[in-house]
Amino acid sequence: MTDKHLEHNDLDAFIVRELSRLPAFEPSRAFGHRVMAQVRLPEPKAVVALRRTRDWVLQPRRVLALASAYAACAVIALGIAAPWVAQHSASLSYGAGLAADKALAAAREFGMALAGWIWSSRPWGALRSAPLLREHLVPVLALLSASYAAAGVALHHLMKTPGGKRVPIARTF
Repeated sequence: MTDKHLEHNDLDAFIVRELSRLPAFEPSRAFGHRVMAQVRLPEPKAVVALRRTRDWVLQPRRVLALASAYAACAVIALGIAAPWVAQHSASLSYGAGLAADKALAAAREFGMALAGWIWSSRPWGALRSAPLLREHLVPVLALLSASYAAAGVALHHLMKTPGGKRVPIARTF
Protein backbone atom coordinates (compact mmCIF):
# COMPACT_ATOMS: atom_id res chain seq x y z
CA MET A 1 0.00 0.00 0.00
CA THR A 2 1.38 3.41 -0.89
CA ASP A 3 0.42 6.93 -0.07
CA LYS A 4 -0.82 7.38 -3.65
CA HIS A 5 -3.81 5.10 -2.97
CA LEU A 6 -4.80 6.73 0.33
CA GLU A 7 -6.21 10.05 1.35
CA HIS A 8 -4.11 12.23 3.66
CA ASN A 9 -6.29 11.50 6.71
CA ASP A 10 -6.38 7.78 5.90
CA LEU A 11 -2.59 7.67 5.74
CA ASP A 12 -2.35 9.32 9.17
CA ALA A 13 -4.86 6.88 10.66
CA PHE A 14 -3.01 3.95 9.09
CA ILE A 15 0.32 5.10 10.56
CA VAL A 16 -1.16 5.62 14.02
CA ARG A 17 -2.87 2.21 13.89
CA GLU A 18 0.31 0.43 12.84
CA LEU A 19 2.39 2.22 15.47
CA SER A 20 -0.08 1.32 18.21
CA ARG A 21 0.31 -2.37 17.33
CA LEU A 22 4.03 -2.29 18.04
CA PRO A 23 5.09 -3.71 21.42
CA ALA A 24 5.84 -1.15 24.14
CA PHE A 25 9.46 -1.16 25.27
CA GLU A 26 9.00 1.32 28.08
CA PRO A 27 9.67 0.52 31.72
CA SER A 28 6.77 -0.08 34.04
CA ARG A 29 5.41 2.72 36.22
CA ALA A 30 7.02 1.30 39.36
CA PHE A 31 10.44 1.15 37.71
CA GLY A 32 11.20 4.81 38.37
CA HIS A 33 10.20 4.47 42.02
CA ARG A 34 12.39 1.40 42.49
CA VAL A 35 15.37 3.16 40.93
CA MET A 36 14.90 6.34 42.96
CA ALA A 37 14.55 4.32 46.17
CA GLN A 38 18.12 3.09 45.69
CA VAL A 39 19.58 6.53 44.88
CA ARG A 40 21.36 8.16 47.81
CA LEU A 41 21.08 11.92 47.63
CA PRO A 42 23.79 13.88 49.39
CA GLU A 43 22.62 15.69 52.53
CA PRO A 44 23.90 19.01 53.80
CA LYS A 45 26.70 18.77 56.36
CA ALA A 46 24.56 20.46 59.01
CA VAL A 47 21.86 17.78 58.68
CA VAL A 48 24.44 14.99 58.89
CA ALA A 49 26.03 16.59 61.98
CA LEU A 50 22.62 17.04 63.60
CA ARG A 51 21.69 13.40 63.02
CA ARG A 52 25.03 12.16 64.34
CA THR A 53 24.68 14.37 67.42
CA ARG A 54 21.13 13.16 68.00
CA ASP A 55 22.22 9.54 67.69
CA TRP A 56 25.13 10.17 70.06
CA VAL A 57 22.95 11.94 72.62
CA LEU A 58 20.19 9.35 72.55
CA GLN A 59 22.39 6.54 73.80
CA PRO A 60 21.02 5.47 77.24
CA ARG A 61 24.07 6.35 79.36
CA ARG A 62 24.49 9.74 77.76
CA VAL A 63 20.79 10.56 78.10
CA LEU A 64 20.95 9.94 81.84
CA ALA A 65 24.17 11.94 82.15
CA LEU A 66 22.79 14.88 80.18
CA ALA A 67 19.51 14.90 82.11
CA SER A 68 21.46 14.89 85.38
CA ALA A 69 23.64 17.76 84.15
CA TYR A 70 20.58 19.79 83.14
CA ALA A 71 18.97 19.16 86.53
CA ALA A 72 22.16 20.19 88.32
CA CYS A 73 22.37 23.41 86.28
CA ALA A 74 18.75 24.22 87.13
CA VAL A 75 19.34 23.62 90.86
CA ILE A 76 22.48 25.77 90.84
CA ALA A 77 20.74 28.57 88.93
CA LEU A 78 17.77 28.54 91.29
CA GLY A 79 20.11 28.35 94.27
CA ILE A 80 21.77 31.58 93.10
CA ALA A 81 18.69 33.37 91.72
CA ALA A 82 16.20 32.77 94.55
CA PRO A 83 18.30 34.39 97.33
CA TRP A 84 19.24 37.28 95.03
CA VAL A 85 15.56 37.93 94.18
CA ALA A 86 14.62 37.77 97.88
CA GLN A 87 17.39 40.22 98.76
CA HIS A 88 16.54 42.69 95.97
CA SER A 89 12.72 42.34 95.96
CA ALA A 90 12.13 45.96 97.03
CA SER A 91 14.18 47.41 94.19
CA LEU A 92 12.68 44.91 91.72
CA SER A 93 9.13 45.83 92.71
CA TYR A 94 10.00 49.53 92.45
CA GLY A 95 11.49 48.98 88.96
CA ALA A 96 8.48 46.93 87.86
CA GLY A 97 6.10 49.60 89.14
CA LEU A 98 8.09 52.32 87.39
CA ALA A 99 8.07 50.39 84.11
CA ALA A 100 4.31 49.78 84.43
CA ASP A 101 3.71 53.49 85.09
CA LYS A 102 5.79 54.46 82.03
CA ALA A 103 3.92 51.96 79.83
CA LEU A 104 0.55 53.20 81.13
CA ALA A 105 1.55 56.84 80.52
CA ALA A 106 2.67 56.00 76.96
CA ALA A 107 -0.61 54.18 76.28
CA ARG A 108 -2.56 57.13 77.69
CA GLU A 109 -0.64 59.60 75.49
CA PHE A 110 -1.24 57.43 72.43
CA GLY A 111 -4.96 57.19 73.23
CA MET A 112 -5.24 60.96 73.69
CA ALA A 113 -3.41 61.61 70.41
CA LEU A 114 -5.65 59.13 68.59
CA ALA A 115 -8.79 60.65 70.11
CA GLY A 116 -7.64 64.14 69.13
CA TRP A 117 -7.01 63.00 65.59
CA ILE A 118 -10.46 61.37 65.38
CA TRP A 119 -12.26 64.43 66.84
CA SER A 120 -10.57 66.74 64.34
CA SER A 121 -11.04 64.51 61.27
CA ARG A 122 -13.45 65.29 58.44
CA PRO A 123 -15.50 62.06 58.68
CA TRP A 124 -16.24 62.72 62.36
CA GLY A 125 -17.28 66.29 61.55
CA ALA A 126 -19.57 65.03 58.80
CA LEU A 127 -21.05 62.44 61.16
CA ARG A 128 -21.64 65.04 63.87
CA SER A 129 -23.32 67.40 61.43
CA ALA A 130 -25.66 64.67 60.12
CA PRO A 131 -29.27 65.38 61.16
CA LEU A 132 -29.82 62.21 63.21
CA LEU A 133 -32.59 62.38 65.77
CA ARG A 134 -33.34 59.98 68.59
CA GLU A 135 -36.25 58.48 66.70
CA HIS A 136 -33.80 57.60 63.86
CA LEU A 137 -31.48 55.71 66.20
CA VAL A 138 -33.51 52.47 66.42
CA PRO A 139 -34.02 52.07 62.64
CA VAL A 140 -30.34 52.86 61.97
CA LEU A 141 -29.22 50.25 64.52
CA ALA A 142 -31.70 47.72 63.07
CA LEU A 143 -30.35 48.40 59.58
CA LEU A 144 -26.76 47.96 60.77
CA SER A 145 -27.66 44.68 62.53
CA ALA A 146 -29.44 43.36 59.45
CA SER A 147 -26.52 44.26 57.19
CA TYR A 148 -24.10 42.55 59.61
CA ALA A 149 -26.25 39.39 59.59
CA ALA A 150 -26.49 39.51 55.79
CA ALA A 151 -22.71 39.83 55.53
CA GLY A 152 -22.33 36.78 57.80
CA VAL A 153 -24.74 34.73 55.65
CA ALA A 154 -22.96 35.86 52.48
CA LEU A 155 -19.60 34.88 53.94
CA HIS A 156 -21.00 31.47 54.91
CA HIS A 157 -22.21 30.89 51.35
CA LEU A 158 -18.92 32.04 49.87
CA MET A 159 -16.92 29.66 52.03
CA LYS A 160 -19.01 26.58 51.21
CA THR A 161 -17.61 24.10 48.75
CA PRO A 162 -18.76 24.80 45.18
CA GLY A 163 -22.00 23.06 44.34
CA GLY A 164 -22.06 21.32 47.71
CA LYS A 165 -19.56 18.76 46.43
CA ARG A 166 -16.95 17.24 48.67
CA VAL A 167 -13.57 17.27 46.99
CA PRO A 168 -10.87 15.20 48.71
CA ILE A 169 -7.51 16.87 48.98
CA ALA A 170 -4.51 14.60 48.52
CA ARG A 171 -1.69 15.46 50.88
CA THR A 172 1.85 14.68 49.84
CA PHE A 173 4.52 14.54 52.48
